Amino acid sequence: MGVSKVSLKLSQEVSLGSVALSELDRCNLEPLIVVVRADDNLEWLPPAIEPQASRRTETCLTAHLGLSFSLRCGLNAVLPLQPDAVVVALADQPFITTALVNRLIQTFEQSPEMDYVASVSNGSAMPPALFSKTLFPALQGLDGDRGAAGILRSPDYKGIVLESESAHYFMDADTKEDFGEIQEQWILRNGK
Repeated sequence: MGVSKVSLKLSQEVSLGSVALSELDRCNLEPLIVVVRADDNLEWLPPAIEPQASRRTETCLTAHLGLSFSLRCGLNAVLPLQPDAVVVALADQPFITTALVNRLIQTFEQSPEMDYVASVSNGSAMPPALFSKTLFPALQGLDGDRGAAGILRSPDYKGIVLESESAHYFMDADTKEDFGEIQEQWILRNGK
């Protein structure tokens, strides 16, 4: 889009990125890593809901090279903690919910042998998604701007895809037109 999507205003007080991040804050993700570009002024970041929350920003100097670089940067930030899994969500998806993310986590806890648990919209698995540590090497090997879509489509990995009640959850601002639709939905739901 040529601009910082996360800083775009849904309303006078609310930025696109702050909405998804506020929902993720409620999910008790430990830690919650927010991957940002080197030139991000961070003005869109809302205060953490819980003062003791372990949310932190991770500056990705190569984020401009594609989504896979940001993904790798976030993963590298948590690897020293040796997590069993990571949740990947996009800050330009303002309609994701705490319930949706918690459902991914609960499904994985019930089926830890799975490589991933992902959301599905229009037949395609997409973020937010949870990736088991078995996929960390594959995530590290991603390149370009395709993110983890190839992993979610690969027959080499086993996963669970969860249907959602609303396709609105997965709206993201890849174009100005997408943002216009998101802003329209936001106003319909929340007023100006």
